[in-house]
Amino acid sequence: MSSNLGPLLKILGGPAVFVAVYLAPMEGLSYEGQVTLATFVWAVFWWMARPIPWGITALLPLFVFPVFQVMSIRDATGLYGQRLFFWLLGISMLGYALEKHGVAKRIALVFLRLKGVANSTAALTFMYMFVAAILSWFIADAGVIAMMMPIGMSLFAYISSVGDINPPPGQKSRLASFLALGTLYGAVAGGVGTLAGGPHNVIAVALSDSLAGEYISWFRWMKVGVPLSATLLVTFWLLLRFFFPPEISKIPGGSEFIQDELRKLGKLSRAEINVLVAFGAMVLMFTGPSIVALVLGAEHPLSLYLRGALATWVVPPTVLILLFLLPVNLKKAEGTLVWNDVAQKAPWNIIFLCTSGVAMADALMDFGVLEYAQGILGGLGIGATGLPFVAAGSVVVGTNLFSGTAAATLFCSIFIPAAMELGFNPVSIAILVTNLAVGILFPWSGASAGTAFASGYLDMKEMIKVGVVGTAFLMVISVTIHFIFAPIL
Repeated sequence: MSSNLGPLLKILGGPAVFVAVYLAPMEGLSYEGQVTLATFVWAVFWWMARPIPWGITALLPLFVFPVFQVMSIRDATGLYGQRLFFWLLGISMLGYALEKHGVAKRIALVFLRLKGVANSTAALTFMYMFVAAILSWFIADAGVIAMMMPIGMSLFAYISSVGDINPPPGQKSRLASFLALGTLYGAVAGGVGTLAGGPHNVIAVALSDSLAGEYISWFRWMKVGVPLSATLLVTFWLLLRFFFPPEISKIPGGSEFIQDELRKLGKLSRAEINVLVAFGAMVLMFTGPSIVALVLGAEHPLSLYLRGALATWVVPPTVLILLFLLPVNLKKAEGTLVWNDVAQKAPWNIIFLCTSGVAMADALMDFGVLEYAQGILGGLGIGATGLPFVAAGSVVVGTNLFSGTAAATLFCSIFIPAAMELGFNPVSIAILVTNLAVGILFPWSGASAGTAFASGYLDMKEMIKVGVVGTAFLMVISVTIHFIFAPIL
C-alpha cells in the first residue's frame, strides 16, 4: 500500500504546502506576494519530490498566477523571457560538443602524458583531479564526470592489471574509490572557478543583477572563484589520500599506456578543430572586453563598445551559432552540431527549472516578498559576520535534500536582499550560495554525485563518510575565502 501512496503523496504535497502558505497569517505582505510565495514553495516541494519532471513544475506560475488573479497570462509568460535560458543552452551544448567529438578525452590524456605523472599514483591522481577541475571551469560538473569517469576506470583497469591490485571479497579497491570520488570532487572544485562551471552559477549572476543591481563579469567571479577552486582541489586530493591511500605507489608502464590511448585517437579531426575554434572564441569573447579595458582604460570608446556588444550573456548563444555554422562535412552541409543534438542532449529539465526559478524570484521581488523575508532575517539578530555562516549552512543542508539548482534559486532569492540590508557584499553572498549548491554527501544529492556512485567503485557508507568531511571542508573553506575576498569583489 505504501508504494501506491508514495507517488500520490508527492503529488498532493505540492498543493498542500501552497494552501498552508496561502492561508498563513503574514501581516504586512500583500495578497499578490502571498500567492507568489505559496507558488514558489509549491514549486520547490515538487522540485524536491519530483512527482513530475522539473521542467513541467516550472510552468506552475502560468496556471496559478492567472487563476488567483495575481497577473494576466500575458504578464506571467513575460516573466519567462530570461536571458538565462539561452546562456544555459549555449554552455551545455558546447560541453556536449567537447564530449561528442572526443576533445575532452584528448585534453585529459595530454595532461596525463606530462613527464612524471603516469608512473606515480600520487601524481596521476592529482593530475586526474586537476584535469577534471579545469574541464569543469567550462563544462557543468555532471558532464565532466560523465566524460572523465571512463578515463578513470580505464586507468584503474590498467593499473590493477600491472600492479596486481586484488581487494578482499566484498571490498572496493582504494585506488578505484579514489578515482571515482576524485572525479566528483575534482569537478566540484573546478565548478566554482568560473561562471561557466555549472548551471546554477549563472543563477547568481541573474539574481545579483535583478535583486542587487550588481553585474558579475567573468573576471569578477574569478577573483574569488580561482582561489577557492585551487584551495578546494588540493584539500580534496589530500582528503582522498587520507581515506583511500592507493594500494601501490609506482605504476609500471603508465606512460606507455597513456601514449597508446592518445595514439588510438589519431590526428585532430575537422570536428575537433571546429570545437576548439568555438571554445577559443568563447574564451576570447568572455575575456576580451576586460583585457581591452585594462590596456586602453575602462572609459575608452572601444572598451565601452565591447562591454555592451560582448556582454557575458551574448557569448553562449554566439558560440552555439558558431557550432552550427562550422562544417564537418562540406558535401552534406553538416555542422559540428546538428539540431538533433540540441533536441536530444540539451538539459531541458534544468534549463526550464532555472528559467522558472529566476522568473519567480523576479515576481517575489516585485510583490515585496523578499523585503518581507529581509525583515524576518533582520529580526533574528543576524549581523553581517553571521550571515555567510547562516547562508552556507542553509545551502549545504538544502542542496543535499533537493537539487542544487533549486537550492541556488531559493537561497539566492533570500540571502542577496539580506546581504544588502546587513551590509555584506551581495555579490559575494550570491557566489557563495552557488559555490555550495553542490551535493557530494549522498548518491541522490544530484546528477554529479549519482554519476560518480554509478561507477560501481564506491561503497555507499564510504561515500557518505567521506562526504560528511568533504562537505564540512567545502563549507568552511568557502566561507573563509569569501570573508577574505568580499571587500574586493
